[in-house]
Amino acid sequence: MSGLNYLKFAPRILRPRRAFPLYLVFFLTERCNADCKHCLLGGIKPGKDELSLEEIEKISSKMDDFLFLLPTGGEPFLRRDLAEIVRIFHRNNNVCNVGIPTNGGLTKRVVETVTDILDTCPGLDLMVDVSVDGIGKDHDEIRRVPGLFEKAMTTFRELKKIEAKYPRFTAAIETTVSSYNDSKLREMYEYFTENTEADTIFTLLCRGKPLEPAAKFFNIDNYEKYARAMEKGIKERMLAGYRRFPFSDVINAKRIIRHQVIARVIRENRMILPCLGGSLGGAIFADGEVLPCELHGDLKLGNLRDHDYDFKKIWFSEKADRARDVIRDTKCFCTYECFLTLNILFNPRVYPRILKEYLAIKLAKLKRRKAAK
Repeated sequence: MSGLNYLKFAPRILRPRRAFPLYLVFFLTERCNADCKHCLLGGIKPGKDELSLEEIEKISSKMDDFLFLLPTGGEPFLRRDLAEIVRIFHRNNNVCNVGIPTNGGLTKRVVETVTDILDTCPGLDLMVDVSVDGIGKDHDEIRRVPGLFEKAMTTFRELKKIEAKYPRFTAAIETTVSSYNDSKLREMYEYFTENTEADTIFTLLCRGKPLEPAAKFFNIDNYEKYARAMEKGIKERMLAGYRRFPFSDVINAKRIIRHQVIARVIRENRMILPCLGGSLGGAIFADGEVLPCELHGDLKLGNLRDHDYDFKKIWFSEKADRARDVIRDTKCFCTYECFLTLNILFNPRVYPRILKEYLAIKLAKLKRRKAAK
């Protein structure tokens, strides 16, 4: 999708508090075919009564346009109607960008669903992130599914074949950093860059209330070393990053800054950037519950089934205003990558830092091209 489609949302930056979200995290299901030690929803259980396709159509039809949709779970590809759900939001809300995480255990269904989305959603920028948290048995032990590493890598290889055919699609590897793998991150980076076709790699940092609390006792030094390796990879073009999206190097610059912000949050245990959760970012759980952020189970705004499937009734209610007040007044902070993306990209005070990293990426590319001649 062209850059102009993104730019039309710029006015929301000026008045984010009463704006319709730009970024919607939608937990389509709580079902999963893995049992990860670090499960990010270990302490926050979505409802068991999943919204039906018909209900999702009702919800979408009453929503404004927005930029980013993250259909997640559980394992989102367990929903056989995933492609149709994406089509609904693309058709009704002109969603520009969709990112779908997967553990990669359902290769055939992932391939069929991704191809279906790309064939039926013209102009959509799509990314699928295959979760890989270790090499071989290390990964299987963390995810507690024997053989899952090989399935995940098979899925990734098949997605790379699709990437070669569709210019709007990116296949990425995503690693959740926890105490179970932080000492092996460098080894994993070398494996990804030397033994796979991965050129888009990024991380999530274990947060919230993981299924096994010990997962959060990671070494932040190891995380920062991994982040610096990825930064170097982007600037030296070993990693292409988000090259297929509009403003790709702005997004790559954001990623570099995001790692730095996350490390500071961990080290200083405080808010580094004001949070836009509850304003430009929101979450819908599988049973229709609306939250300002997936980590704020204490600030439920209302259930869509109780409000005629009207998201805006909930989002612009007094209860939602109070939740926004709590987030602002308590200087709420965390390491949630999705909403940190909002906090960086839609905070004008961060733009000088984005420009600095953007120019550094462009300069590195120029030097590399000259060296190649």
